[in-house]
Amino acid sequence: MVVVDAYAALDEGFRRWGPVPDAELAMAHAIFHPQRVPARTLLQRAGAPVEHVSFIVRGLTRMFYVGEGGVERTKGFRAEGELVCSYAAALSGTQSQQFIEALEPAELLTASRPAFAQLCAGHPAWAAVLGAMTERLFLDEERRHRQLLTEDATTRYRAFVTGQPALAARLTQRQIAAYVGVSAEALSRIRTALAAR
Repeated sequence: MVVVDAYAALDEGFRRWGPVPDAELAMAHAIFHPQRVPARTLLQRAGAPVEHVSFIVRGLTRMFYVGEGGVERTKGFRAEGELVCSYAAALSGTQSQQFIEALEPAELLTASRPAFAQLCAGHPAWAAVLGAMTERLFLDEERRHRQLLTEDATTRYRAFVTGQPALAARLTQRQIAAYVGVSAEALSRIRTALAAR
């Protein structure tokens, strides 16, 4: 029953981006296999090739970089109904520059990257789906870059918690700080200052 529900979620996830024929979805079912992982599992390591694409049935993941001194900077999050992989590395055929971690116990449907690429090279519906996904990623990246370049940390924090309250509620303050681009201590000071207003 869980597997049936997972594939129904996969169908819904793809069809959210465009009309995909039933026969094509059946082909997707054949290459995406159920996978359960505990919290804190690394789905992708920096420096490694991209071997898989996963659809998140249940759970939350984060994409992050590790800088000097082991400081983590979170690029973004993916949750239920979304695909997760190191997209730029998959497109360029290079090693991933980022880590991807399951923040919660996750139920995934996972396909090998070559099998997914072969699927997407077939029916034109997949090109439309990938085009819509890529457009969304571009717009998200543009917004994120603008925030990091033009807004202060307090503004970025307020925009995140008010714009995505359900996601913020699933995260620790340290994880939010890594996304906003400040230390946990700096975020604590921001929260204290906002509460005093």
